[in-house]
This record gives sequence, structure tokens and C-alpha cells, in this order.
Amino acid sequence: MTNLEPLRPEKAVEMYLTSREDEVTKKSLQNIKSDLKVFKQWCDERDVTNMNDATGRALADFRTWRSEQVKLITLKHNLWTVKKFIRFCEQVDAVAEGTSEKVVIPETTDADEVNDSFIRADDAENILDYLERFEYASLRHTVFYTLWHTGVRSSSLLALDLKDFHPEENKLCIRHRPTTGTALKNKEKGERNVFIKDELVTVIEDFISENRADVLDEHGRRPLFATRNTRVSRTTVQRVIYTATRPCHIGKECPHDREPDTCEANSYNLACKCPSSLSPHPLRKGAITYSLNEETPKDVISDRMDVSREVLDKHYNKQSKDEQMDTRRKYLEGL
Repeated sequence: MTNLEPLRPEKAVEMYLTSREDEVTKKSLQNIKSDLKVFKQWCDERDVTNMNDATGRALADFRTWRSEQVKLITLKHNLWTVKKFIRFCEQVDAVAEGTSEKVVIPETTDADEVNDSFIRADDAENILDYLERFEYASLRHTVFYTLWHTGVRSSSLLALDLKDFHPEENKLCIRHRPTTGTALKNKEKGERNVFIKDELVTVIEDFISENRADVLDEHGRRPLFATRNTRVSRTTVQRVIYTATRPCHIGKECPHDREPDTCEANSYNLACKCPSSLSPHPLRKGAITYSLNEETPKDVISDRMDVSREVLDKHYNKQSKDEQMDTRRKYLEGL
């Protein structure tokens, strides 16, 4: 039997995060850190000051404690992170061997795992109409248009440098550059050239000439989407989309009976508090669903938007049953 060595939970978490830095993307590391922040909170509440005390019984208590706070799918994700963390603690003699196997992962159905939040094509087009009229070639207009037209992830958008935009060829070149701050979720496999239509090319060109800050980022690169000082951040992109998807921002009546002048969500930093606002991910889901409704072959969508067929069908295809039938009908009528 291995003799355990004392290790404080916060120190164990710090060691684990350091061990994963070269294995996962910055975004994944942030997610792991967030999950383990919850674990440290449980340790504080239960006065667990030594990982030696993280026994199977204690971890069962953590599972129950967390299950009272979150949905089943979130609990599942939290527990997977904790299980891997405990496995690391076994390796450094902080918990008894085999403890990680006592972290029981709940079973979930497809319905538990799918998030149905997505933007509908009509809503996206209404937002684009407003932005084109009142915020033409602004950062908000250009980012929203690019995400909607291409369906790419925020990480892909953030990875774009000025040299990755090729207006004469109607394309954006998405590249994995982890050593200089912009890793792609699927690393080199996520690299691709994305075709963009003439209208978006024009908007990006006008954004570059009129509104893009001509700056270098901390790695000496020239980002396509930049603030006054450096490359736009993930938080900036989120706030841009949250703001654009608020109904009142584009002159629509508030569906929540709120007064825009006094609503807490009526600001750039708090737009996420609007019940109708959406993050960039539902925009990606909506773009994929729109492409499916337009009869774009799934293989083309898979390559263009860097998503496997299995994940596309499970998480991103938000077509209704009638829309799925119409897509098949149009295909069969064209044979």
C-alpha cells in the first residue's frame, strides 16, 4: 500500500493544471479550471484541507452536493473533470490508488446532452439588416456577419490575422498557431480555407479600411479583428454577439415587458442578462441549421465548419421534422 503524502487541495489543483497546459487548448484549460474551482469550494465548505481525505465517501458527498446545484449534464461534465484530477492525485500519492474509480459518472440521454438554443435565420437576417444600415462595417457588424455566414467557432474567428483574409480569392484561411496565442479546438485538423461571398468580402474590406485598429498583438502578429490595443478577446466577441441579439438593440419591442432605459441588460457589459440575448455558439448552430435547410450537403458543412457528421446531427442540426422532410423532398425532386 502506497504511503500518502499530504497535499492541500489548492496546491493539487495548481499542479494538475500545470500538467495539462501542453495537452489541451487554452479554452479547455479554462473549463478544467472552472470545474475544479467548484471542487475547491466544496473542500472549503467541508473543511477538506488535505487531499488524503478525499476518499470514496467524501467524493460521493461532493457528487450529491453538486447535483443539488446544476443540471445533470453539467454534473456529468464536472465529475469527469474531477475524476481525471483524482487520477492525477493518485499518481502523486495524494489519494489512495483506485480512488478515481469511485467517482461515479451519471448516465445521460441525448436529450440531456443537447442544448436547443440557436438563432433562427429570420432573426439573424433582421439583425444583419439593422447592422448594415446603422453600424455598417463596424466591429459588431463584421464579426456577426462573419460568424453567421461561415458558422465558424469563436476560436477560429479569433485566430484570423490580416494576412489570412484573401479578398481576391474570396477566402479566409484558418490556421492553428498555439505557440503565438491562437489555438484551434481541433488543432491542425481544424485548419482549412473558408469561402466567403462577395458581400462579406466587401464588408471586411471596408472594416479594415475604416474601423480596424492597425495594431500588433503581443506576439507581433497583425490580427484581422483588433481593438485599439490588440487582438479582440473571446469576451469581446461574446459581448458583441450578446448586444447584437438583444431585440431592443435593433429596434424591436422587448418581449419581456422591460423598459430599455431602465433594463439592467441595456449596456455593452451586461447585455448577456437579456433573456433573449445569445452567445456566439447558438449563432453557429443557427448557421449550420440554415445551411442544412438550404440543402448544403452534410459533408460540405462538416468540412467548412469543422464538425463531424455525428456531432453535427446530435448537437447542431436544429431542423424541425418538417424542415428535415422538405430538405429530403427537395433533394429527391432534383434527382
